[in-house]
Amino acid sequence: MIRALFLDVDGTIISTRTKKIPESASEAIRKAREAGVKVFLCTSRAKQFLSNLSAIDSDGIVALTGAHCLDPQGRDIGCRPMAAEDTAAALTDVLRRDVPVVAMSPECIFMNHPSSPQVTDFLATGGLTLDDIPGGVRDIPDFLSAEDSVGLAREMDILQITGFFPSGEEDRRFLSLMPSCHTERWNERFVDIVGNGISKAIGMETMAGHFGFPMSATMGIGDGANDIPMIRRAAVGVAMGNAADDVKAAADHVTADVDDDGLAKAVMKYVFGA
Repeated sequence: MIRALFLDVDGTIISTRTKKIPESASEAIRKAREAGVKVFLCTSRAKQFLSNLSAIDSDGIVALTGAHCLDPQGRDIGCRPMAAEDTAAALTDVLRRDVPVVAMSPECIFMNHPSSPQVTDFLATGGLTLDDIPGGVRDIPDFLSAEDSVGLAREMDILQITGFFPSGEEDRRFLSLMPSCHTERWNERFVDIVGNGISKAIGMETMAGHFGFPMSATMGIGDGANDIPMIRRAAVGVAMGNAADDVKAAADHVTADVDDDGLAKAVMKYVFGA
């Protein structure tokens, strides 16, 4: 019996084409919760980037690829910052080279080029604009002139950095500066960097421990490469029909496309047996 659903957001709950939540997905989530199944959003987004999911009631959020877990009231359940030394080295480098990045802490969103086409496109991928971010954004502190850049990074408590560059050499450059981190790429235009050991699967385990349900009663649904750990860790792992081939290969089942009621079909089949 499925007691907990872990749902990716972009391409799973929200259509990548319309940037909206299909009505069938909202209804399936509502029915699952009414039946006593816990529903968790499991996403690479920061909590501040979830304002357009207010119509979805959930039992908690696995945010920032598993680095930040929150209960329904928004209180921290698990928070795993990146090493301050790595954060300082990476941000010093990107500021020197003027590469657009977004650095995310539990309470703040930091950007160095908030109006750049890269950031605008990044937000639009999730159907958002800068105006949709509660509390707005703050400038990334100038690490180049900081006397103690590591101390400054530690005060920022960064959980994830998103860099705007194509895959390849830039990914390797970041990793050379951040030895205790790894990349999670689900979009060719940008990459997420989180601490080693961080994944959506870790976020699932944090929620299971906090709420007291076994991992053998979980179901995970997603479409991106960063969903593979979640899909593999869940007792029932489901890939969306619009997922990449490697995501589908990792799944126990493949449902329909997000725009063809894929989420609802998976929930009704594997949760309700319908």
